[in-house]
Amino acid sequence: MIPDIYKKVFYIGFLLVLLLQETVAQTSIQGSVVDKNKLHPLEFSTVTLHRLQDSSMVAGTAADAKGTFTLTDIKAGRYYMIVQFLGYKPFKVPPITISGDKVYTIGQIALEASPALLNEIIIKGEKAATYHHIDKQVYNAAQFQSAQGGTATDVLKNLPSISVNSEGDITMRGSSSFIVLLDGKPVQSDPGIILNQLPANTIENVEVITTPSSKYDPDGKSGIINITTKKGATDGYYILTNAQIGLPSVQDYGNENRPVRFGGDVTANYKKAKWNVSLGANYKRDDIAGYRDGEAKTYLNTIYTTFPSLGERSYYSYSYSVKGVASYQISPSNTLEAGFYAGKKSQFRKADILYKQQRSNEATGELLNSFDYFNQNLRERRGDFVVSNLDYSHLFSDKSVLTVSALYEKTILGGPTNNKDVNPELHSQLYNQAVMDESNPLDGFRFKTDYSKSIGKKGKFEGGYQYRYLLHKGDFTYREYNPSSKTWSVREDLSNEVKLIRHIHSLYGQYSAEIGKLSYTAGLRTEFIDRTLDDKSTSTPYTFNRVNLFPSANLLYTITKDFKLKAGYSRRIVHTTSNMMNPFPARRHSEVLEVGDPKLLPEYIDLAEIGVVKNIGFHSVFANIYYRGVQHVINRVNTVYNDTILIRTYTNAGNATSYGIEAGLDLKLAEWWTFFAGGNVYQYAIRGGVFNTAVKTNSINYSVNGNTTIRVLPSLTFQVNVNYTSRTVTAQGEDSRFLIPSATLKKTLWKGQGSVSLQWQNIDLGMLGSNEQRLTTHGSNFYTSTNYIQEVDVFRLNFSYQFNKLSKKLKFTESEFGEKEF
Repeated sequence: MIPDIYKKVFYIGFLLVLLLQETVAQTSIQGSVVDKNKLHPLEFSTVTLHRLQDSSMVAGTAADAKGTFTLTDIKAGRYYMIVQFLGYKPFKVPPITISGDKVYTIGQIALEASPALLNEIIIKGEKAATYHHIDKQVYNAAQFQSAQGGTATDVLKNLPSISVNSEGDITMRGSSSFIVLLDGKPVQSDPGIILNQLPANTIENVEVITTPSSKYDPDGKSGIINITTKKGATDGYYILTNAQIGLPSVQDYGNENRPVRFGGDVTANYKKAKWNVSLGANYKRDDIAGYRDGEAKTYLNTIYTTFPSLGERSYYSYSYSVKGVASYQISPSNTLEAGFYAGKKSQFRKADILYKQQRSNEATGELLNSFDYFNQNLRERRGDFVVSNLDYSHLFSDKSVLTVSALYEKTILGGPTNNKDVNPELHSQLYNQAVMDESNPLDGFRFKTDYSKSIGKKGKFEGGYQYRYLLHKGDFTYREYNPSSKTWSVREDLSNEVKLIRHIHSLYGQYSAEIGKLSYTAGLRTEFIDRTLDDKSTSTPYTFNRVNLFPSANLLYTITKDFKLKAGYSRRIVHTTSNMMNPFPARRHSEVLEVGDPKLLPEYIDLAEIGVVKNIGFHSVFANIYYRGVQHVINRVNTVYNDTILIRTYTNAGNATSYGIEAGLDLKLAEWWTFFAGGNVYQYAIRGGVFNTAVKTNSINYSVNGNTTIRVLPSLTFQVNVNYTSRTVTAQGEDSRFLIPSATLKKTLWKGQGSVSLQWQNIDLGMLGSNEQRLTTHGSNFYTSTNYIQEVDVFRLNFSYQFNKLSKKLKFTESEFGEKEF
């Protein structure tokens, strides 16, 4: 629940907003900007207001995602407006007379495309790095040059609220649980895996929605990240191509094989008359060298056991996919769209580790025995998938809209884990060997219908129904090899079959409106969840049924056109996944058995924030103070199985709270020099218990992401990025700090249609400690601490070329279920 003090702050802020609403003048001009032929909104169109007497500019703004704009605080007088957008002819609005405190509505302004201008214009300057709306911040992906040729993860790690650790795990305001939307379409997927598959070159903007409204799925502890892809041609075609190659490694850490890095992607769009067809394909080979240095201790039955470890821990990754979408405008009021997404991906984690095991008497310190062995562990994770969708949209005569959509996904997940212990001096001498075979077929289906209708001049109602179905099976077989008899046998205690079935029915309704300078949205979502887990080892299934309510509210008050206040609240949920609930031990590594909890409860979250946005000329500053309270917080924790093996499991560890402030600034220091930086500081605390032991821990954590760009020549830029995350506590220990610096030199070619860039990633120079992180856990009878060191001073060369200009967003079908279990 939200603490009383925070509720008071929230309510006082709301009352102040209402007070300001009554005391500040309400004169404003409103309208919208669309494409003249296709009538789609032109987001980021610029609108400037000029005094008729001397043509001096007195106000300006940019259109939002719906193409709407508002100019505020307009004094009495005679004015005209100029509306512009890149690739379109400027439009001059006829003079208007402002004479009183009221809202002047201009209506819809239709801009006409200008092919000649589009071919000849030379871009000088950049988009602003950040835009702010009532419930979200929008970041321009093109600002982050270090991400070119990479993935969406490389874009996200530059944002104020995002941090990425040594394992590639992404957190938003300190939590790894959030929803990913791709072009507004929700996906039920593990964010890290999805974002590591999406090419950064195809991303236009990233929207961070920290207090989502009721029309969105309530899943995710921290909110929503919506990624919008780049834009296709208004008419005709365009083709966008990107290629990347990695230069030879500077550091290979003595790994058996050197990393291989190369890839590319291509996107093609054709639009004519009522048809709009897009196709995309990509391939990426992205290996990372590395090693780990670990220490582990256990205390069991008066025996003190240590087993320090050192060796290779590298990744070999392959991914390729094909996407397509076709939309057909049946009539001016009816549109049909179909899409597909199919591909393969494999990731091999190689961990060849030398263990030096010693057992001694805990009381006397006497050495009882010692044993050295070399553990060869190769875990493969595969995912073959096909996703298809069908969407229908109808526009009624009163401008209300009904949309109906369905999505089906078939995914085959799995892959073996091969674990061998051999003589460190003679690898052909096998001590023992085991293989865990996993097969995880998944079927997912989503059906939803949404309705929206304008009410009055400034009001809007939205409502809808959604049904989600998930069927996830798991077949796990653990086989052991006997070197003496040279035979394989199945261990029944480490093998099992499970089946998870989940039904979710949802209804939502919300209302949004504007009252002068105050914009607000309020809504409620109701969900019924029916979850069943069948386990082969027991005849009684594990069931969970519950009705949940998810209210939400957002406020935005525009004091002046350059100064805004906002506040928001959202109730959220994190559903348990199959891997968290598997009730049997899975042996995936020499030192660890992984087991789930079939009775695990979902997490329930309250999110609240208040914030301020201030623009100062070409500069922008924002800050948000936020609170997150989590009931039944889920933590991955350890306990002792035997003196050299820990059991790793998931458990509800109690309640967790986070209080934080997130801030960012976007500065244009000179015509040739820009600076963007953001940070997040929060106090994180857990109160509860793990294995009948009380847990009471807290820490102050922070992360800083920033970049500065220098335009050396009109077509040559140099950018430096820094991503830093501080140490943070966990339920049983802590994670150390994590640092990633990088630099990019980029040259644009052929009037901006092509570019080539050289990237220096994970800058270390042998002295910064970049790209490494130590994870420590401890309990009453164990201690583990492992330093994961991954490749530094990585150099990549990127090339990009587009055959036509861009102006309409592409939307592709995206993975809905399977990625979450990958």
